[in-house]
Order: sequence, then structure tokens, then C-alpha cells
Amino acid sequence: MSINFKGNFSATAIGSLPHTDVKVACTLMFKSLPDIPCWPQLPKLSIKEDMCIQYTEGLPCTTINADGKTISIDVSKDTSNALEVFYNKYLKNDPEQFKMSHDCSAGFYAMIERLNKSMQKPYRALKGHVAGPITLASSIKLSTGITALYSEEFFDVIIKLISMKAYWQFTKLSQYGLPVIIFADEPYLTSFGSAFMNISRERAISALNEVYEAVQSHGGLTGTHCCGNTDWAMLMESKVDIISFDAYEFMDKYLMYWREIKAFLDRGGYLAWGIVPTSQKIMNVSLDDLVKKLEEGIRFLTGKGLTSNFIKERSIITPSCGTGTLTIEEAERVMALTHEVSTAMKNYM
Repeated sequence: MSINFKGNFSATAIGSLPHTDVKVACTLMFKSLPDIPCWPQLPKLSIKEDMCIQYTEGLPCTTINADGKTISIDVSKDTSNALEVFYNKYLKNDPEQFKMSHDCSAGFYAMIERLNKSMQKPYRALKGHVAGPITLASSIKLSTGITALYSEEFFDVIIKLISMKAYWQFTKLSQYGLPVIIFADEPYLTSFGSAFMNISRERAISALNEVYEAVQSHGGLTGTHCCGNTDWAMLMESKVDIISFDAYEFMDKYLMYWREIKAFLDRGGYLAWGIVPTSQKIMNVSLDDLVKKLEEGIRFLTGKGLTSNFIKERSIITPSCGTGTLTIEEAERVMALTHEVSTAMKNYM
């Protein structure tokens, strides 16, 4: 990996906040994440900012369902013309054709506005995010009743749509001369390998790699967040640069893959330790609790032959998930503790 980036326990976030004031949310991100700020996704501001709606602009043949909160793909009529238009746009390789509108991503534009006003940019990196292709395809049904994940045609469309949304964010964030990280968030990977997700390992890796390559081919870093347990070996076999996991609830399950973790780090990967819980538990945990828990995980890896300095260089601190479903008080405590854990761990060796 040619990008000069060291994690050094810098803090970033998964993305969502419960706020409805865009400027307040953006200020919170920059205050809490002074090394790697990211833009706030605000699902309570608008249904258009829901994770599985936010990135569907440009998806052909979509229709809003009766509940007004979900979309589906209408295949009851001929879809060939709509698909031809989509692929023609895609083949132009122009990310502006797939830009995210202000209506769907007010926090992204607030971040850009703030970056444009800042004369000094002492950040380690900038972070953006999209819904991962597997999660998005799993959340959208065709009018036939199957999810897009099991439609070869529309799963491919969604992969390419998400790839271009990721590329578009990269082009906007890379203008500041800093490393850019784009996450493809995949909460649905918790179902991988179960009866609820019947796609092959090879297909999953291929779908993810297509999104990663859209960013990596232009010099960006990629990440994937999964807030539950999954087949971590599968994810570490992909081309992803950063794996984000819930280190508060699932540390032991992730570290079971220590051999794969070592190989992943050796090939240039990074770990995003989601050590700050994003549940109601946040009101009852202390900084000391979280630092001790994180140090236990790091000691486990040093016991397997990794040096603490190497782990530090390849580690980022995050909340365990987004905070969009929490109260504002809870979310702000999550962000404050994320910053405090990062500060404490920077002195860790």
C-alpha cells in the first residue's frame, strides 16, 4: 500500500447521528474526531437519509412503497431501456453522474462547506461512507418478491451504483490533499452463511472488491463496518483496507481469527476497534472500562507475535456502530468517549 497513513489510534465514526440540526451534527463530528472527521448521516432529519434509501438515487426502476419509508424495484414492465440508460451513464466513468444530492446527504455538504472555510487542515485523513452493496441489495425487494441480492441483473446494478457513489465522495474529499477513507458499511453481513443470505463467498468478495477498487484505483483507502459477528475471514480475504468491528460486544469472536488478522495486517490492513458501545450501555461505561478492554485485546494480539507499536500504527478507534437510533444525549456521550479513548490510547505502547 503506497498511501502514507498510520492509524495511531486516531478516532473516526461510522456515520449516523440522531440530530436534526445539520450544523450542530457536523460540528460534533469535527470536535470529536479531530484526526479523521467524517460527515454525519442524519436519518431523523429525513427518510431520504435512511441508510438504505440515501444511496439509491440513480437506481433504475425504483418506486416508493405505500409506507413512504421504503423503496422497491418494479420489474412488472420492460426494464431494458432503464438498464441501458444506467449502464451508459456508468460506462462514462463520470462520478458526477452519480452524485449524492443535498436532500439525501445534507451532512456531506456541511462537511465540504466546513473544509472549504478552514484555512488549516491538520487532519490525518477524511472519511466518507456508503451502504455496502450486499446490505443495500438485501434491503430492496423486486416487485416479484425476491430481494435484489438474488437478482443477478439488479445486484450488479447496485454494485456499480455504490461503486460510483463511493468514487464521487472520494473525488470531493480528495481535493484537500489528505488521505481519503471511504467505508462500505455492511451490517447485513451478520447473516452471511446463514439461511437468510444464500450467496457464495466468492460472490460476496467479488461484490465488495468492485466497490473497493473504485476508490483504491484512484489512491483512496477503503473500509467495511459490520456491527455484529460475521465470517471475518471472508472479509479479510477481500481487498478492503480497514475492517471495522464491534470490539465492545464481539472482541472475543473477532480475535478468534487471529491468524487471519495477522495476515491481513501484514498485507497492509488496518483495524477499526469499535470499542465505544452504541447502546444504552453507553451511559454506564467509563473511559477506564473501555481502555482496559481495548488493552486486553491488544495484549492478546501481541501474545500472537505482533508488536504493540505495529498494532498502534494499524489501529483506529471508533464507536461500535452508528448512533442514529440513540438519544442526542447518548450519541454525544458516544462521541465524547470515542475522542477520550483515542487520546488515552495515543500514549499506549
